[in-house]
Amino acid sequence: MTKKLRVVALPPNVEESRIQLHEMPVLTCDGKKPCKRCASRVETSECIYEVHIKHAKEELVKQIKELRAKDHLTEQILQALSTDEKVPEILERLKNGETYESIVEWLGRSPIEDFETLSPRTSQHSTFEASDHEMGGDIHCLPLDYLHTLFSEGHFVDSYGRKSESYCSPVLVNALCAMACHLHSVAEADEVDFERLGEEFSDAVRMNIDPQDRTVTTIQAFAVMFLVDSNRAKGLRATSYLKVATDSLSSVAYQETNGFEEVWKNTVRGIRNLNVEWAQVTFQVPPVVQYTSFDEVGENESKLDEARWYFYRYVNDQCPAWPGLLATTNREKSKLIRIVQDVATMMYNQQGPQLSAHDVLQQYSRILYSNAVIQLLRPLLDFEGFPTALVEEVIWNHAQQGLYLLDEHYKTQYTCRYQPVLQMFSLLHLTDVVARFFPGGREGGSKDGPEAIYFAMESLMQSRTGLPVAGPLQEMLRRTANECSIRLPRNLSEIMSPPKPPKQMYCIDDLIDACTRPMYCQPVDRIHARYLPSFSADWVSEGPSFGFLELISGISRSRIPSAEERGAQSLMQIHNLLNSN
Repeated sequence: MTKKLRVVALPPNVEESRIQLHEMPVLTCDGKKPCKRCASRVETSECIYEVHIKHAKEELVKQIKELRAKDHLTEQILQALSTDEKVPEILERLKNGETYESIVEWLGRSPIEDFETLSPRTSQHSTFEASDHEMGGDIHCLPLDYLHTLFSEGHFVDSYGRKSESYCSPVLVNALCAMACHLHSVAEADEVDFERLGEEFSDAVRMNIDPQDRTVTTIQAFAVMFLVDSNRAKGLRATSYLKVATDSLSSVAYQETNGFEEVWKNTVRGIRNLNVEWAQVTFQVPPVVQYTSFDEVGENESKLDEARWYFYRYVNDQCPAWPGLLATTNREKSKLIRIVQDVATMMYNQQGPQLSAHDVLQQYSRILYSNAVIQLLRPLLDFEGFPTALVEEVIWNHAQQGLYLLDEHYKTQYTCRYQPVLQMFSLLHLTDVVARFFPGGREGGSKDGPEAIYFAMESLMQSRTGLPVAGPLQEMLRRTANECSIRLPRNLSEIMSPPKPPKQMYCIDDLIDACTRPMYCQPVDRIHARYLPSFSADWVSEGPSFGFLELISGISRSRIPSAEERGAQSLMQIHNLLNSN
């Protein structure tokens, strides 16, 4: 119960008053009006207790459920009357005072226990109640835009509204609700623990999803669960979900139902994109997913491009509507994904032919995506015998351009609260190359090593609010800063919280589970072993035609100190206890 406090004067004998207060029996509110405590008081003032808002809300929810259930029964009876089904018998039963529930049961129609508020059909598998969690609108506005490449939002919402399972199913809804819990904008007034709620939705998916079910909605649910678990730093399990979704594509039977071609195309494209992006950040060869053409313009795609989107920082921001250009974005991303797939396959395929300088230069000529350029060229910076001055300018510019876009056109505009986990990895890779090879930076507003580390740490702090994977990624970045002898931010304890109790620190299992590897860094030694012996010499001769010229600039390039050098530096620090002389 919520208590209204009043200020009262203490009696002169304070100690005696305290003893009397201690010896008095404790009377608690019993929910009656007046409550037991107020009734025992000498004065006859009005009861000072009122129903807590939480209990009032629970009572309203209960009443709403009862009214909706009654409305459901009434609708069943009216439908029977409108079709002239057993009209005299129904009227007779109503006259006799039989309950609506008994009449509906006698008609053989859907009883109350089958009545649901979210799932498209009778199901006990969906844990979501819009009236309970006040997220009914969020399920349509958060995950669907976030996951637009996985399915057709229009067909999903249409099936949802018609209670059809063509493009909407209980497991898919629960998976989306789990995702929505991570993306929910937490408010101080929230009484719901959205982290726990998200886990309940995920548990509901895991309990009821059938890996042998080859329907398109089940495949989509597995793909969504990949995103959910990768957000939770469960990358190993997430990888398995994505593999199940990918392997199931070949077993889906083509349907003649309206919209299937569009839904199928989006699903295949989305799963292909996720595979390539995940392979890029975990340094693997992506599987080949090619069941449809991604570049063709569909008949409904002009409408998708014209759909209005509101690009806001906070939900209540007043901002103009702009054409979303969703179809165009998807087509162009498919072209980029094809290039990224070629690069990842070339670099990480241990069974393929050795890499020549020409192979790498040809791929470079196709790419404008900063993170992909960094991954392609970064191994050259510590490749023995390679003239690194030829690539330093290009690598520096792409790293700075990538960080600039993330800072000025993403973090500053929208915050990093909702940034995808795959973008977090891009942030780490861009930051790493600056901290590791260009810690001194250069003039002109670019980020040096400490500034890049701070920017990445702060961005991950914003993401950590709803995406737990940001925690172990911060820890990896902290270790990189120490390895490169870069000072950490003074307010590190404010922007990097420790793991949740009972854990005191991140262990190797946490790091491996976040990105399937002990660290986010490229396996450069493995890549170096794939270069042809003539790689460096060939680059010198072919590189200039691709723009790789040795330039004199203000870039402060340095190498990482050795372990012995770092130890000596540590001993010289005043705060080190070993420096006692």
